[in-house]
Amino acid sequence: MKGKVMSSCHHPSCWLSLLGLWMSMACATPQAADPDTVRPRPGEPPLTQLSGPLRIFDSYQNALLSACQKIVSKPRATAGRRDAQGFDTRWRVGTEYCAWIYYTPDGKYVLSKLTDQTSVAATGQSKHCLIPSYVDDQRFPADSIKYIFVIHNHLYDDLLSDDDLSVTLKQGRHHGFEAATKDGRIQLSAIAFFANEVESPKCAGFYQYLPLTGQILKWSRTTRWECEQTHTVEWDADFAKPHLTEAKGFCFKDATP
Repeated sequence: MKGKVMSSCHHPSCWLSLLGLWMSMACATPQAADPDTVRPRPGEPPLTQLSGPLRIFDSYQNALLSACQKIVSKPRATAGRRDAQGFDTRWRVGTEYCAWIYYTPDGKYVLSKLTDQTSVAATGQSKHCLIPSYVDDQRFPADSIKYIFVIHNHLYDDLLSDDDLSVTLKQGRHHGFEAATKDGRIQLSAIAFFANEVESPKCAGFYQYLPLTGQILKWSRTTRWECEQTHTVEWDADFAKPHLTEAKGFCFKDATP
């Protein structure tokens, strides 16, 4: 989640709306645990690995598109359009989910289980899902798994944050910045899915950061999938702070979801 300040809720009607939403959530009939999602128990540290597989695919394109729809359909995974009524309230109670798409020795692309473990800034004005660095897939040796996409949702159509970029750089240092697959070499990248609807949300697109080339791409779903480069990323000398430059352009030739 991009670390933006949401508008303050000073008007009584805003607080009543927010209180009503919290009460309805608290009083709702408890639902069965989501088998897709894992999280630490209360009082335990964040997870350091995610189990897999959740779903298995023959192509990374199908893995990405299926993961997008699955994640944006999860409870409170979208706040809708930013100019829509009630957006700030939905953002405050929204949830980010994250997972890995990885490549296995049998030539498959695999979606791991999801997690919604979250880091919230002290101000409460930003939050992001804490992605574990590793996948535990008991079918294969740990060192045979190739990490391709670190995926999560944004609560609205929003550019990748500094946290997103930094986490991706960290994961690239752990796993390498590209992997050999049956489809050629695939660059490790960060993916941020989004939807525009609150009721019956559909995958509307995603942002993609490729640290090896320093590109941020935006994929949008209209009558067909369209891609454009929106920004380039450079890092300071210590690789501690990313610097984004708006740079409109075309996507690379074989970039198709």
